[in-house]
Amino acid sequence: MKKVFNVIKNIWLHLLLLAYALMLVFLPTNNGLIWFGVAIVVFIAAWFITKYHNQPAKFAIDQTLAKGIWGQLGLSVGVFLLVFDIAASYYVCRNGTGSMAFADFVSPVTMQKSAYNSETAVIPILMYLLGIVVFTGLVVATINRIAATRADNYKLGHSTYRKLKNHYIIIGYGDTCVPLISNLKKRHKEGKMPYVIILTSQNVPDIRRDIQTQLPDVEKATIIYSGNLNSESQLRRLNIDTAREVFVLGEGYGSGRDSMNLECAKKIKAIRQEHNSDILRVNVQFDKAMSYSTIKQITIPKEYYAHDSREVTYLRPFNFYENWARMLWGTYALPNYRTLDRGQMTEPDKHVHLVIVGLDNMGVALFLEALRLCHYPNYDERTGCNKTIITVVDNRMDELYPLLRSRYRYINQISDIEMRFLNNSVEDHEIRKMLKESATDPNTILTVAICLSDPDLSLSTALSLPDSLYYNFVRNSQGYDEVVHNENVEILVRQEMQTGLAELLSSENDKYRNIKVFGTLDKGMDDALVDDIMPMIINAFYNYSYGGGFSIDTKKYPTYFEYANAEPERALNDAYHLWIPLNEDMRFANRYQIEIYRTYMVYRDTLEQNPSILYQMEHLRWAADRCIIGYRDSHELVNADGSHGVKDKKLKLHFDIIPYYDLTEGEKDKDKNVVKNMDKVMDLAKIYREKYGDTLLSAIR
Repeated sequence: MKKVFNVIKNIWLHLLLLAYALMLVFLPTNNGLIWFGVAIVVFIAAWFITKYHNQPAKFAIDQTLAKGIWGQLGLSVGVFLLVFDIAASYYVCRNGTGSMAFADFVSPVTMQKSAYNSETAVIPILMYLLGIVVFTGLVVATINRIAATRADNYKLGHSTYRKLKNHYIIIGYGDTCVPLISNLKKRHKEGKMPYVIILTSQNVPDIRRDIQTQLPDVEKATIIYSGNLNSESQLRRLNIDTAREVFVLGEGYGSGRDSMNLECAKKIKAIRQEHNSDILRVNVQFDKAMSYSTIKQITIPKEYYAHDSREVTYLRPFNFYENWARMLWGTYALPNYRTLDRGQMTEPDKHVHLVIVGLDNMGVALFLEALRLCHYPNYDERTGCNKTIITVVDNRMDELYPLLRSRYRYINQISDIEMRFLNNSVEDHEIRKMLKESATDPNTILTVAICLSDPDLSLSTALSLPDSLYYNFVRNSQGYDEVVHNENVEILVRQEMQTGLAELLSSENDKYRNIKVFGTLDKGMDDALVDDIMPMIINAFYNYSYGGGFSIDTKKYPTYFEYANAEPERALNDAYHLWIPLNEDMRFANRYQIEIYRTYMVYRDTLEQNPSILYQMEHLRWAADRCIIGYRDSHELVNADGSHGVKDKKLKLHFDIIPYYDLTEGEKDKDKNVVKNMDKVMDLAKIYREKYGDTLLSAIR
């Protein structure tokens, strides 16, 4: 009823003019109608003078036309009805009829004498000419203007489509937008891709051309809105209540972008909560390494994802640079990249040396990923032998290092990794000497990652490293030297696009064949990288074994996996409702656990007779992850009862950041379970993915 009232409120003037026109045409001739028409004209004139007396006439007209199609159509219809009413009134005054007026208004004049007063057809001629101008001309012009306006609105992103359902929403446009759309396309290989709405404050025609150039086959399914992501009214244009999934990318690289992205997610929750819809997945990009680190350490307030104890949205932070680091060395690594250890860390005296050139966002992401993964079976906890070495080189290290250490102040507690931070350029003599020594040492597995933000500089740096990183001279049994490629070295060079020089490099099979491009914008947005099914299962197992919160008596099934196999949907719901209350610190702890699965699989068969080494590796990984997130070793602190060791999640204190051999048997069992259960975790996650796909959240009750 309210909508009907609002419509009538907007078109009351047109309804009044239309009613008078219909009476003139269809009622018998009645001069009394003329006075009714005069009253209407006087009333309209008074209304216009009252409303627009402080506005220039041109401004009022321009403002009406600028409202869009309905404003233009309303003005045209109003002018037509007003002119017709005046002309038809004149016909009635001359003993004619409104129907005659309408016929002369829209039909060709016959040049015959009119039926009244034996006059020539001057009046019908004038009436017809007036009809050409007001009726034919105005209608044609309005239709053309409406078509042009619709085209312009579409091109400029001003159109809004209210009936879209089950669509993807991308808020903000940046480097990761096109690869994201490409990844969404992969989800629908066999069916029609749902619509994708992009909301951006940038130039819409430029963005449209960018998408057409890179993804011409999905351009028809892409709708671009022009608007500000901080505006609730603009967000309401996106049909959030019927959306399939949301990605908040933010605009470019503006100041405060990450904070604005999080605030945008809060507004999305507020809009979504107005409807009793399924839980909506909202993926939020954090571009800067430091702000991404911050979000991992805090508990996101419920107001960002819940309303009245009901989960409205599922908030999933992610970072493009970390995604790429994981695709280099983690469980979801791309097939073209070798692990940092090359599977050789069961050999005595071998160690990994990672050199990172450039401590920008990508460099920090690679550094942290290496801290989580570089825990190997030949490390000796008692002697400290065979430590992994990570060397970070940047000519602005004096400026960058204090920021890094203030954010990750306890990484010096990581016992099996030696970290070096050098204020140098990679071209400096001492750096080239270090690289040459590592490349020629048979016990060193060397990886050099060039993370400079300038793609041309990164490439030229990778091509100008010491020759020993590319090849060595080996004297064979016949007594002459052969050139042998250095297989112990891998050189990673950051490039935004797999084109130009980078494309030529990827096809290189000679001197530079151990150089590989990474960090390209066409990747880094794979679904597996933000999939929380396995971390959710890991958390459920831990709670089942050591905590509670399940909808059944855990005594019924000895382990969580037996429960999940017997009652998979119920177990999934329990896992989800245990996962939601976790703060981001605990969620990421579970997410990062699966990162090292690939390493365990490499060494599991070799260490079959001594699996405790794998459990030691897991403890070292866990301790490193706790140190990165900001936990402090507290095993020497004394409690009130005289015992040693303090554990406090809020203050980030933990007494188990100690060597594996000093752990209690109960704590060792936790590390053992991680290794023994990884196949079960992956198998159960596969079952859930095959059953639900990307509709997993809709199965939650």
